[in-house]
Amino acid sequence: MAARDPDDKKTRLLDAAFAEFAANGIAATRTDAIAERAGRSAGLIYAYFGSEDGLFDAVFERIVADKVAQVPFTPEDLPGYAARLFDSHAAHPEVARVVAWNQLERRGPAVRDVGSDESGRRKIEQVREAQCRGVLPGHFDAAQVVYLTQSVALSWFFLPDEITAHAADPADLDRRRATVVEAVRRLMGS
Repeated sequence: MAARDPDDKKTRLLDAAFAEFAANGIAATRTDAIAERAGRSAGLIYAYFGSEDGLFDAVFERIVADKVAQVPFTPEDLPGYAARLFDSHAAHPEVARVVAWNQLERRGPAVRDVGSDESGRRKIEQVREAQCRGVLPGHFDAAQVVYLTQSVALSWFFLPDEITAHAADPADLDRRRATVVEAVRRLMGS
């Protein structure tokens, strides 16, 4: 008989939840669908995560951790960072969908403090330090620099193709990527 691996069960639930949340959003995702996709019981969701909301928090925190690991933030090269962030979302559009669902369905006072807040604070501090060293211009404050850089990099993934297709064909990722790099370069005044 194989030994039980609670980490495997938890990982399967997180993977299944990620797929369900990406496809359906938060409100329309059902715990029984997650459990079925994971091949586990719905009771494990509550045992490991406390609630469906807790499960979404865990999925979102994992996305943030993965992005931080896969897309290193480089305040000295914000156009390069924006390009890598764009590439990551182009390769994994389901991540963009989960992020969009988070923005659409979890705004307001009930939103929990998740890892993305800490990641954002670190990025802002790194930009602030780079501005103090004269590596980055100070015409925007550090938080605005982070916000604008990420917004430019991700804008293609959050606006409908009916709008973005006027600027670049949806299949023309190279042109969209080049636009991101040039926009962030100009934003920084270089």
